[in-house]
Amino acid sequence: MDSEKIKILRTKISVPLNIALQLLKKNDGNIELCEQEFHENNIQIICNETECDYETAKKNYEVSNFDILKAVERINQKEVKIATGKTSDSKIGFILWPENANGEFYKTTKRNDVFVHTEDFDIVLEAFKSVYPIPNPWNNSVEDEFDVLGNNFFDNLTCKEIVKRITQIQSNDKQVQSFLAELINWLNDKLTYADYIVVYGNL
Repeated sequence: MDSEKIKILRTKISVPLNIALQLLKKNDGNIELCEQEFHENNIQIICNETECDYETAKKNYEVSNFDILKAVERINQKEVKIATGKTSDSKIGFILWPENANGEFYKTTKRNDVFVHTEDFDIVLEAFKSVYPIPNPWNNSVEDEFDVLGNNFFDNLTCKEIVKRITQIQSNDKQVQSFLAELINWLNDKLTYADYIVVYGNL
């Protein structure tokens, strides 16, 4: 193998000697193809680790100066939105996240909160309102109604009842059906370990 080509490739991409040799052998000494394969492999690694689509992985990989770890971290820290796709890109809505019995966030690799636009949350609002009155876990008081301007705490059992009521919502609209399914999946996933689901309204 041409040692000059090995040197050139290793100045373009940071790889050990044995990987450089493998790439050059596989691509018949074509440095450009070696680079392409190297980056494509890295993008696939990012896709697998973050469970994101190719374009998201590629964009964050490039922004992170072709650093896999930085790209993964960047993607994992992005806010997750569950939406019908019918609303504007407004910041007004509800943030949901899981907490433990001490009122603490769970430390996870990925952000485990989710944002839902007000217009979309209206679809499921009655399911959340329907479980009131409920006890406030932090001051032993009883909350009479859902607070659209603050924190609402739903214990695991109550939240499972909310999920049950959300599953009963009927709609012929495919975007609404998709939104409901995604929200139900998110809630069910968090309810496998969370003591509480907090719903915060920023209206």
